[in-house]
Amino acid sequence: MRELLDATQFSIEALYAEEKWLKAHSAGIRLNNSQVYQVAPSELDRISSLKTPNQVLLIAQQPTFRYTPDKLNSSLSIYLDDIRDPGNLGTIIRIADWFGISNIFCSPGCATWTNPKVVQASMGGFLRVQIHTIELQELRNAVPKLSILGMMLDGHDIRKMERPKAGLIVIGNESRGITPLNQGLLTDRITIPRPPKGGAESLNAAVATGIICAQWALEE
Repeated sequence: MRELLDATQFSIEALYAEEKWLKAHSAGIRLNNSQVYQVAPSELDRISSLKTPNQVLLIAQQPTFRYTPDKLNSSLSIYLDDIRDPGNLGTIIRIADWFGISNIFCSPGCATWTNPKVVQASMGGFLRVQIHTIELQELRNAVPKLSILGMMLDGHDIRKMERPKAGLIVIGNESRGITPLNQGLLTDRITIPRPPKGGAESLNAAVATGIICAQWALEE
């Protein structure tokens, strides 16, 4: 909550909190009195979407993030193709935040990043990672020479590849993988090799994202 109150890109509309929380944090709340409401635990329980609400609830305007082609040409970004599970999306945002990846691009079929479950799972990562909703084809049109690396079972071993300086890492849907349409836009296919004794058919989308980010971040 402290991070969100201090985040300049989010415009705070209202804050609802229990008396003990307000007393403990009043010195750090830079809001007008008309924006701060003291509520009873029972009232907080009614207005919160959580089964077990915390002592405070905050309403903020959703920011509009913008990207420029040079961002895609100068750093690694993540593209999520139809990631539906809010927990997966939130965890991927948290992973990107950990490894310093500033932009995540989502296909229109992805879970919404403002979903409370996504926000919770991101552990504050949504404050530092910009999330954009856009078709992969549109990104390809904007940056025709963009490297688009898709996580596929039949891809090249990421351990044997030189870390790309820029481009998109495409992570597919939890059960269906990358859509056929977007597979046609890939400039290369990459994979996390399964050891001979490995038995699982595939990796969770967030786990796969974490592994590839760790592999290539350590090469910097």
